Amino acid sequence: MAKRPTNPGKPTIRDIAREAGVSVATVSRVTHDDPRVTVDTKLRVQEAIDRLDYRPSALGRALSYQRTNTLGIVLPGLGGPYFAQLIEGAESVAVARGVVINVLGTHLRPDAVAAVRQLAERTDGLIIAGGTIPDDELARLARTVRVVLVAGEAPGVPWVRTDGRTAAAEITAHLIETHGHRRLRFVGEPTGSPDTTERYAGFRAALAAHGLEEAGEPLRYGLDVPSGAVAARDLDRSGALPDALVCANDELAIGLLATLPGLGHRIPADVAITGFDDTALAELASPRLTTVHQPIVELGARAAAGALDDAAWGEPLADGAAPVNLLATTLVIRESCGCAAEGVAG
Repeated sequence: MAKRPTNPGKPTIRDIAREAGVSVATVSRVTHDDPRVTVDTKLRVQEAIDRLDYRPSALGRALSYQRTNTLGIVLPGLGGPYFAQLIEGAESVAVARGVVINVLGTHLRPDAVAAVRQLAERTDGLIIAGGTIPDDELARLARTVRVVLVAGEAPGVPWVRTDGRTAAAEITAHLIETHGHRRLRFVGEPTGSPDTTERYAGFRAALAAHGLEEAGEPLRYGLDVPSGAVAARDLDRSGALPDALVCANDELAIGLLATLPGLGHRIPADVAITGFDDTALAELASPRLTTVHQPIVELGARAAAGALDDAAWGEPLADGAAPVNLLATTLVIRESCGCAAEGVAG
């Protein structure tokens, strides 16, 4: 049975501290939104307030889960066109609802988990890129704030993404079936992110379906243009250029496209190159980049809608699993694979 306050007319801060099993100083810290207070402690204090029906203005503002009109976005980094478009999509929803966006980049931050916890305490919802924080931390956050994953999955956490495995298998099959390539190699670190892991799996599945093996281990580089340039120089030095390079994203592919010709390798005559994402760079490249279009802006918008309003996601699935949003991709055929003119495969 819940303890009753010492003053039945009006509970005091001491009553809250006694009910929650914490000190008066801790309740005061929570009142002032001190980031040093853990999420668990804050939750215990809030539960004590609910049980004792304690709603003074100062503490109520800090702890009654009033809307903050803030959306948090957690990404591994803040550079590159993919993340820019993702934020653009989220912003389109946030602006319409009068919500401010706070973006946190976790790359190279030793305090990444603590930083995400602090962000969660000041937002109405969180969009988190898969792979940025551990699954157990995701589950913990999801108990206190709406969380939506972009890429990857975690038990009980809603997500919005595309089917990277199927899309990567489709673009790999195009290189094999349409252009007759037999020596294909993947460019990107397969364990770098859930997206890259799925794309590599699709690449391998397409090879296996056609009785082929990889023409070498994955070229394990980052997902930016400079990494693609480094990959090109390393391939040139190795003297073992494959028939085709299937890149984890457009930025890697652009780095290869910009560097290999200067080293004496013709694209696509000597090596075909494909990307993934269909960012603006793909259309501007020379030759123009064959890639997979995924609706990045819509990914961000869907994630923001889910993080800010559960109703936007509809009813939970029949088996009790978290609602999901799986968006369609499109194969975009341009010249870098060897095709003569641009086209779109459904």
